[in-house]
Amino acid sequence: MALRPPVMMVVQMALDQPASQVEIRPLGAVLGAEVIGADLSVPMPRALLDRLRHALDEHKVLVFRDQRLSKQDMVSVSRQWGSLGEHIMQGAAAEDCKEVNVLSNIGADGKPTGKHTDETAKRWHTDRSWMPKPAMATLLYGVKVPRSGGDTLFANTTKAYEALPDEVKSRIEHLEAIHSIEYSRRAGRGVPATADEIRRAPPVNHPLARVHPATGKKAIYVGCHAWKVDGMGEEEGRALLDYLNGFAVQDRFVYCHKWRPNDLVMWDNRCTYHAATDFDTHNEARLLYRTIVE
Repeated sequence: MALRPPVMMVVQMALDQPASQVEIRPLGAVLGAEVIGADLSVPMPRALLDRLRHALDEHKVLVFRDQRLSKQDMVSVSRQWGSLGEHIMQGAAAEDCKEVNVLSNIGADGKPTGKHTDETAKRWHTDRSWMPKPAMATLLYGVKVPRSGGDTLFANTTKAYEALPDEVKSRIEHLEAIHSIEYSRRAGRGVPATADEIRRAPPVNHPLARVHPATGKKAIYVGCHAWKVDGMGEEEGRALLDYLNGFAVQDRFVYCHKWRPNDLVMWDNRCTYHAATDFDTHNEARLLYRTIVE
């Protein structure tokens, strides 16, 4: 086993990672940028972190290539962005590192189980919108990824909002959706929310058009966790939510990320939706580490 360098050496390595030598390449016109040359296993200097914050605001999804990260590395790099969100779902936290959610289809025998790593994540959503303080960012690290399939789809909900008809923008200006973990599980036919989950994440309101605190731009903020529109009849409200969700995930607003081994993908939940896709769960192994930044 390779030994980690001493603390002083790690600090020096971080200082030797100048922001100017890290390359940020846009992945397309919709959203996303590839970050080349950053080593996330050591602390980032302030200049590099500031540059990456600006890149996240601009591109909404950052893909860090060729990382070698342990669970504790995931915690360390995530904390540089903010406070970590607790994994409230039963069994979501890793036993040896409670801040990390391990998603795997690998059984005790080391072989694929035939089950998807997260079946409910195949619906378009923004993470933890059912919490009073929802996720700012999610970090997902591909320890093992399928040779094909298992892509992650991202929708740019800022671009989607900007493309809405003016009359729709006016209609939703002051409206809020009620987000609910209980509703989301029920609608997605997943494992029902437990009494403890409902207690810790009761239904909560969020604007349909959410203002991004850094850019000042509005984005559609709905997703599959949105239950109904506050103050609107159930049928009318459901129709509006379905319209906004369908509008936001048109191909013109969507980027498909095809995973490479050791990719770390980070996204801004305040202005994107994402959805998992299928892969050959019987023959392909998939192992991901996930953290949430509040």
